Amino acid sequence: MSSFKDQIQVTISGYTKRVLFSDLKLAQRMMEHHDFSFTWMYSGSTIISPEEQAEAIRKYTANEVIFTFKSRNGEIKVMSKGIINELISIYEKGSPRGLYVKGISHTVLLSEQSKSRVFLEKNIKEVALKIFEDETAGEFYQSEAIQPRYKKMFPAITQYNETSFDFLKRLAAFHGEWFYFDGMRMQFGNLKSSKVKLKNYVSLYDFTIKSKLKSHKTSLAGYDPNNALSIKSAKAITAAGSADGFSAMTRRDQLVVALPNTSIPSYTNQAKNTTEIEELAQRQVAAHDANSTIYTGKAYVPIGVGQIFTVQNKEVYHELVAIKVTHFGEYDGQYRCKFKAIPADVEVPHYTNIEVSAKADTQPAIVIDNNDPEGLGRVKVKFYWANYDANSDWMRVMQQYSGKSWGQYNRPEIGDEVLVSFENRNVNSPYVSGSHYNGKAKPEFFDSNNSTKGWKLRFGQVFKFIEKVGIWLSDPSGNEVHLNEETKSMTFTSSETITFNCKNFVINASENISSSAGQNIVEIAAVNKSSIVGAENRTEVGGDLLMKVKGELFESIDGDVHSEVKKDRNIIGGSDITLQSKKNNELHSKNDIQNNSNEGTTQN
Repeated sequence: MSSFKDQIQVTISGYTKRVLFSDLKLAQRMMEHHDFSFTWMYSGSTIISPEEQAEAIRKYTANEVIFTFKSRNGEIKVMSKGIINELISIYEKGSPRGLYVKGISHTVLLSEQSKSRVFLEKNIKEVALKIFEDETAGEFYQSEAIQPRYKKMFPAITQYNETSFDFLKRLAAFHGEWFYFDGMRMQFGNLKSSKVKLKNYVSLYDFTIKSKLKSHKTSLAGYDPNNALSIKSAKAITAAGSADGFSAMTRRDQLVVALPNTSIPSYTNQAKNTTEIEELAQRQVAAHDANSTIYTGKAYVPIGVGQIFTVQNKEVYHELVAIKVTHFGEYDGQYRCKFKAIPADVEVPHYTNIEVSAKADTQPAIVIDNNDPEGLGRVKVKFYWANYDANSDWMRVMQQYSGKSWGQYNRPEIGDEVLVSFENRNVNSPYVSGSHYNGKAKPEFFDSNNSTKGWKLRFGQVFKFIEKVGIWLSDPSGNEVHLNEETKSMTFTSSETITFNCKNFVINASENISSSAGQNIVEIAAVNKSSIVGAENRTEVGGDLLMKVKGELFESIDGDVHSEVKKDRNIIGGSDITLQSKKNNELHSKNDIQNNSNEGTTQN
C-alpha cells in the first residue's frame, strides 16, 4: 500500500525536481474546461531571491502540468493534464516564498476565438473530427473516442460567432450526446467504465441523494415547409428511462404535478419534419428523467469525470456516472474528492437542451445557386465570413404574396446581394428576406427626387414608373408600352407584330381614330360589318377598288349621287338592269348612244 504522499503526483514540464505543493484543487466538469490551482514551493529553499522568482514566472508560464491521483492500494488511477495560464508571486514578510499556480485544461485551445462557418453534408462525428484535426493537432483527442450516437447526415451544420468548444457543446446538448474532457482526451458520445466501487462510510462519506419531482410532460408543434404540414409530437414520460429506483419513482410520481392533457403544445422551429419533432420530444422527456435524481458525495478514491462507478450503501447499489468531480490534495496529505453524479443508464445527458441554438443576426450574403432541385424557389448563399466554408444549404426566399396557384415570384440571381434573416434568430432557420444594392451594383432608377420606381430584369426587360411623367413597359427587342401622363396619351410600339385576341373588341374615341399601314390593311368579318358615319365618308384609292358581294347590294342615299369616271364605265347585269326615276332620266354623250339587244328594244 502506498503512502499518502504517493497518492498525488504533480509534474511540470521543464521542472525536473519533485513538485512541492499545497492547497491543490482540480475541478472537472462535463461540457466545460477543467481548471486547477495550487501553491508551489518551487525552490525548496527558505530564501528565494526576487530574480529567481521572476525567472520562474517567465520560465513556467504556459508549461504543461500532469496530475496523477491514485487510490491507497494503487489499483485506481486518474490522470489529468492542463496548461499553466497564471502564476502569482507569493510574499511572506516582504520576501518571495513561492508561486500560486492557476491553470486550465488543453481544451482551451478550442476556445481561442469565435468563428463562423458551415459544414455541408456531414454528420456530428465528421464535424467534431474536422474541428479536432484543425485546431488541436492531435493534442488531446483520439478518433476512436469520438463516437456520437446520432449518425444522421445533415445538409448543413452552422457554427456562428461561437468558439469551437461552445459549438461542440451546443451540438452535444441539442442532440443529447456525452461531451467531456476525461483529463487526458476528449470524449464525444461514450462514457468510460471503471473499477471504482465506493462503500458508504468506508471510502465514501457525506453521501446524499436528491430526488426532484417535476413534470416530464412535453408537447411540441412545428412546421414542415417542404410538405407544407403542421407537425406535432407529445410525450408524458420517456419510454426508455433509467432503471435507477429513485428515477423510476420520480417518473411515476411526476404525474402528481402534471396534468395528462398534452393538446396545447409549445412551438419550435428546431424541427423541420415529423421525424425530427419526434426525436426532439423524446430527447426532452429523457432530459427531464436524467435530471430527476442527483447523487453527491466525498471519496478517498479518485474518480474521473465521465467515469461509471458503483456506490454501495449497505445492501443498495447505485451505478452512477460522474458529471462533476473536484480533486483536493496536499503534498503530505491524503487525497480526497467530491463528486456529483447521475444514474449511468440515463438515455441522454443531464444537460440535454432541445431549445439551444446559436442566435444569428440579419446579415448580407451573395447568391451562389438558384436552381432549386425541388422547384421551391430556394437559393444557396455564401455569407461574408471571409472563409471558404461559408456556403449555405438551400433556404427559402420571402415573397410579398404567394399561394398554391397564385402569387408574386421573384428569385434572386446568382451574384446578387441578398439579406438573410433567421426565424427566431435561430442560425439553423435562415431565409432570404430581401436584397440590396451596393457600391458595384447601383440602382439604374435612382434620381434625386426619388420619382422613379421600377423593375429591370437581367436580360433588359423594364417596367418603370416616373411619377407625374409616365409608365414604361419595354424589352430589348423594341417592344414598348408607354403611358404618357404629361400628354395624357398611350403608345404601343413593336418592331414586328401586335396581336389582340379576344371575344369582343370595342374601341371608343371621343374625337378621332387614325390608322396607317405601310403596306396592306386586311379586315375580315365572318358575319356582319356595320359602318356608321355621322358626316362625310371619304375613300381614296391609289390603285384599283374591288368590291365583291355574294348577296345583294343595297344603296340608300338621301341626297344626290355624283359618279365621275375618267375612262370607261361598264355596267354588266347577269339578269335585268332597271334604271328607274320619279322624274327625268337623261343620258348625255358627246358621241353616239347605242342600245343593242339580241331581241327587241322598247322605248316609251
